[in-house]
Amino acid sequence: MRCLRLTFVGELGFELHVPSSGAAAAYAALRQAADDLEARTGLPCRDAGYMAIDSLSAEKSYRHWHADLGCGDSPMEAGIGFTVLPKLKRADSPPFLGSDALQAQRAAGLQRRLVTLVLDTAGGPAGSAPPLHGGEVLLRDGDPVGIVRSTAYGHTLGATIVTGYVSCPEGLPKITPTWLREGTWAVSSKKVDVLPATLHLKPPFDPEGRRTRGEYT
Repeated sequence: MRCLRLTFVGELGFELHVPSSGAAAAYAALRQAADDLEARTGLPCRDAGYMAIDSLSAEKSYRHWHADLGCGDSPMEAGIGFTVLPKLKRADSPPFLGSDALQAQRAAGLQRRLVTLVLDTAGGPAGSAPPLHGGEVLLRDGDPVGIVRSTAYGHTLGATIVTGYVSCPEGLPKITPTWLREGTWAVSSKKVDVLPATLHLKPPFDPEGRRTRGEYT
């Protein structure tokens, strides 16, 4: 077995790589350890599937391939420029596939940017916000500026989270954090004309990333 320090849900997490012949025994051992922990501490330990992963990762603004990320989106546009900027900033760094295009984009400034919004109206069983499915219109100060790429209900927040790319409007040289913060945001749904929303340039939940470091106090 190989254990990787990794998380897709913004918590202290690990990913286990197990030979298929030992998968059932590994799960049984984990389940028994979870049951023992629950009996000892009273903390619930439950199995969870991909719907839970989608919800938790949305609360952390983690990007999803094929939804938030595609071949036509650059790392800087997606807000994960840290994956390439160290190499782009080094004068002695060798070129890599796409580095010239990224350097040009870096010099010109972003014309597209992935943003995270949280609906102001509560959703879920206790809320009145309708479910969203992607493809809705992103509004800034009432003007359409983008399309929702992915959405999930955040159970910790009690609200729906959406991500989507906004485009730079005419007359603005590039998208900046100031321009994003100064706008009033909303989502236009088929069921409700305008759903007011709040912009989050950092993850809506645990923006400092303390839980991924195991800090739960």
